[in-house]
Amino acid sequence: MFVVETSVDVGRPIEEVFALVSDPRNDIRWWRGVREVKLLGGDGGVGTEYEQRGRLLGLPFYNRFTVDEHQPPRRIVLRTTKSLTPFTAVYEFTPSGSGGTRFAMRAEVAGAGHFKFFGPLFRPLLKAVARYYFGQLPKVF
Repeated sequence: MFVVETSVDVGRPIEEVFALVSDPRNDIRWWRGVREVKLLGGDGGVGTEYEQRGRLLGLPFYNRFTVDEHQPPRRIVLRTTKSLTPFTAVYEFTPSGSGGTRFAMRAEVAGAGHFKFFGPLFRPLLKAVARYYFGQLPKVF
């Protein structure tokens, strides 16, 4: 298991950034590897379940995860229940200068299946991918 941390400043109000990011169905708008996200049950709050499919480092992935914590517009915690890359991700949102928002992620990740094969390369590659896609988020607004 390892930790991936990254953050980005978005020139939009905290409520707007939280609304977009806290609904994983919007991931396809800013995280290019995500191809599909389905809501399996719930209203977006604690206990809501999602299914996500896509590609990571050119390899297919599948995640099923739940919302473990939901505190609009400040924090959301997502935890996988089925995945080749099991994770718990904490998203935190804080106001930044001129009405913008700092969006930060701290994820504890474990590699399994073909992602475990990458071994020591998986961690720095995943960190680089996360930084890149977080950098894409401001372009969505």
